[in-house]
Amino acid sequence: MEQGLIQGAQSPDNADSITPEKIAEGIQIPDDLKEAYERVVASGMQVLFSKDTHQAALDIFKTQQGDVAEKLGQGIAGLLATIYGEAGGSLPPQVMIPAGVELLVQAADFMRRSGMAKITNKVIGDAMDIMVTSILEGAGLSIDKMVGFVDQKMASGEQPPAAEEPEQPPTEA
Repeated sequence: MEQGLIQGAQSPDNADSITPEKIAEGIQIPDDLKEAYERVVASGMQVLFSKDTHQAALDIFKTQQGDVAEKLGQGIAGLLATIYGEAGGSLPPQVMIPAGVELLVQAADFMRRSGMAKITNKVIGDAMDIMVTSILEGAGLSIDKMVGFVDQKMASGEQPPAAEEPEQPPTEA
């Protein structure tokens, strides 16, 4: 089985075994995407935790509908959409989900440590599922479409295409 961008076995039975440190260790970003990944994470961390925006982020979380996992997943997906939109398409889409995972776990860890909510591995896993689904739907994709496409290709003996690199504008010398 191929390894993805996010590695590591997290025990679902251990209520708080998913930590920012463990997630950061398990996220493997190709060298050509590291700078963009770090920019997304830094931007998200600033929105979540800077003194200028932290209270607004907390207020949005408190007023959102849904359980903790829904609030985390949809909140981080919304934050990523904002970051991506403000970057004007200059960010490679491949970094958005791994960056979102790191941001989500950072936010969940803050909530756990501050006593805002009971955070378990299940809550984090459900929030990640909601976040990924929201991101894909925002891009006009759905899990069902993707699974159907992969199933169709595998049934016909073809391998699904690898993710293509976004076209880069020519650089001036």
